[in-house]
Amino acid sequence: MLEDSQFVRIVLVLWLVSSFFVLFLLGRIDYVVHHDLYNFGLKFSFVWADPYWVLLRLVYVCLAVPCVLSVVALGLDFWKKVNSKKHVSKLVSKPSAVKVQPLERNSTLISCPSCKKTFGKPLVMLDFSSGKTKLMNVCPYCNTALIDTSEIEDEKDFETRVFSPDEKVKTRQRRKKGRQNSVTQDRT
Repeated sequence: MLEDSQFVRIVLVLWLVSSFFVLFLLGRIDYVVHHDLYNFGLKFSFVWADPYWVLLRLVYVCLAVPCVLSVVALGLDFWKKVNSKKHVSKLVSKPSAVKVQPLERNSTLISCPSCKKTFGKPLVMLDFSSGKTKLMNVCPYCNTALIDTSEIEDEKDFETRVFSPDEKVKTRQRRKKGRQNSVTQDRT
């Protein structure tokens, strides 16, 4: 229960609210002592005033220290939460090479070069950084873009569109000529 940060935040906020009520009530008690009791015949004396002032100031100090620590703890927690969101939202612009270790039963472990954590399956995200949208593998822990070094090939851009019947015939003829030219070049 104590490891749940939400519970700790609630406890700290409740502590701050209750300490403000205690400060308000102490102010009311001080008002009664300094204003109302004089109407009932209280005569000022350092014999009772000095211990009263010392105790009142000690109570204020004992309330102030935990209040300040609670505000600092809540502030650091909020700052940590904001910074972790910023860190997670950043994607590394250059994909990193990945070390793949074979496992039993047709599965592999992937080791992230950035955070050094090992996982079985990367996240698949859309990459909008270039003109064309493409899928990319990402570390599930640190959001680092990954490239599998065992599968690096020359990437070719393909244009996708619908051909008219005349264009289909011309495209097939070009492919056929290209294959024939490559076969004749291999023979020579």
